Amino acid sequence: MHEIPALVVACFDYPEKVEGLGVYRSAGSVWPGVQNLLLAARALGLGAAPTTLALRDQDAVRQALDLPETFAALCLIPVGYPLGRFGPVRRRPLAEVMRFDRWSD
Repeated sequence: MHEIPALVVACFDYPEKVEGLGVYRSAGSVWPGVQNLLLAARALGLGAAPTTLALRDQDAVRQALDLPETFAALCLIPVGYPLGRFGPVRRRPLAEVMRFDRWSD
């Protein structure tokens, strides 16, 4: 992670300090913003991937980022220049991935 050009941390400001799974229960509005960031990065030829693994210890994250105690970090998004093959997205035909009413081959 120390070589990534940009690390974006999506946060939410709660009315009071929250811990554990409570961090993820009231902040659904953050995720559409994360998705928009991912789409914008892709459109600009940048690679980005959301992760939450580094954010388990919210107190440590608040200390590292100097966040108020009412803030919680929900998602870490490394953004950078991809290596290797990073061309246009190819999608499989809808008939190959969609099922109607039940699973069928």
